Amino acid sequence: MNEVQSVEQYGQLYVKRFLGEQISNKDTAYNDWREALDFLFSKVFYRGRRDELSERFMWATLKTLKEANLDSTYDKQMLDNHLQSNGVNNHKDRKMVCEVLDFIFNLPISYGHNIVKYTVERIKEGGIEDVFNELNTIYAIGDKLASFYLRDAVLVFGLEDKLEVDEFKYCQPIDTWVKQVATKLDIITPQEGDVETVKSAIIGACRGESVSPLLFNAGAWMVGAKSFDLLIEQMSSTQ
Repeated sequence: MNEVQSVEQYGQLYVKRFLGEQISNKDTAYNDWREALDFLFSKVFYRGRRDELSERFMWATLKTLKEANLDSTYDKQMLDNHLQSNGVNNHKDRKMVCEVLDFIFNLPISYGHNIVKYTVERIKEGGIEDVFNELNTIYAIGDKLASFYLRDAVLVFGLEDKLEVDEFKYCQPIDTWVKQVATKLDIITPQEGDVETVKSAIIGACRGESVSPLLFNAGAWMVGAKSFDLLIEQMSSTQ
């Protein structure tokens, strides 16, 4: 087994540890628009800060949305105040939440305000680029978080075989950890920092080894971000 294939195995570990519950509850997320929001927010709050802080704001947001009587005529200022009073004191998060709500309440009626259902069906129709572009324009989401959400949605709903070669780039969140692993494996050089270049190089390397680009991406994050935990586990298993 080569190094690229080894990283893919860590991606399988990522699916087991971080997506297992979402895979078990995928039908609920597909059919309940509030559960679908939970799924989306479990991805897009993680934007370059301590995970503990992101999780605190995410859970405070979910609590607020459960308390609110939401529909397409919701009062933005009232929701903003409610979010802030519940501890979401980062204005970027509050603005993102409101823009996400605006987006789902303007989805075609057949999707029932459900971002997950919309995502899954559009991917099946070959429209992942459209979903990526729409999410990418929502305040504070951008390329990395849109790709993170789409990667995990594809993994949870088993949609990788629905993607064309040129669509894998929409499921490649590129962060420091993924770049470092790709550099260590000589997939990219240290000078290659452009996101599109990194995505293309990773996808090409994975296809050359018959490896899932999505699982490699998730595995690279595991290897980088959780390396200490993985090392301790390895040491414990050999004792």
